[in-house]
Amino acid sequence: MISLASDNLLGTVFGVYLARAKDEEIRKIKVASGGAVTALLTYALEKGIVDGVVTAKRIKGLEGQAIVAHDKKELLEAAGNKWSIVPFAARMKAKIEEENLQRVALVCLPCQAQFFGQMRDFPLLETDFGERIKYIISLFCMGTFAFEAFLNYLRMKYGIKAEQIKDIALKKDFLEIIYDDTTLALPIEEVYSYLQAGCLVCTDYTGTWSDISAGFVESEPGWTVLIARNPRAEELIKNAEKEGYLELKEGSHVIGEVLKKAREKLARAQQNMMYLL
Repeated sequence: MISLASDNLLGTVFGVYLARAKDEEIRKIKVASGGAVTALLTYALEKGIVDGVVTAKRIKGLEGQAIVAHDKKELLEAAGNKWSIVPFAARMKAKIEEENLQRVALVCLPCQAQFFGQMRDFPLLETDFGERIKYIISLFCMGTFAFEAFLNYLRMKYGIKAEQIKDIALKKDFLEIIYDDTTLALPIEEVYSYLQAGCLVCTDYTGTWSDISAGFVESEPGWTVLIARNPRAEELIKNAEKEGYLELKEGSHVIGEVLKKAREKLARAQQNMMYLL
């Protein structure tokens, strides 16, 4: 276990790695982040460690839906940034029952990781499917958009329609909207007002209730930061490397960058909570 400062905002940390997929097909799609989460979950599915992965798939613009992926092809179809909340809970319970899934991995946001982590660790009999959740993977998150309002803003001010948007990426202090063959860089301050209200008071950047947190840092383009939070998570990551799915290198030197973002989110939440009092 890695020792962190007393003001630690990252939760329990067993190991920090920089990872990328060894599969060229995955890396071609996930150039910026290295595709480590897709590769890790492909390993878990192909080796029978899990029998389904609940994740989000973007339909158009910022709109998405929860899906269950059963193989690499379906994982690749869901790859990409999501900037809106997708209703996992009802969809997940229905899919678990429909497909009789027994060992599920979740890819979700910190707020969802907390919900599912508590459900798994403190099960309620009348709604219990937490024992079927084998791994929770949380993505680093500064917030998600109220997508209808944000899309309306993009259409009214910049003439960008939802169906034109191919991707959205956070680059330093700018949000890049990639549409058609053009990129629009919006200062973060310009778009904060379109975040979900709950995101403005959320203090969790990495997903402290997860088994594995995943994201990127500016100093290591093409690599995914993986934070293993327990021995099971670390074993999954190490075995994926041994089986040739992941390329790994030690990543504790990037903790400072992750903490910087975590503190920025905390400060934003504290400021917004003061306005609400």
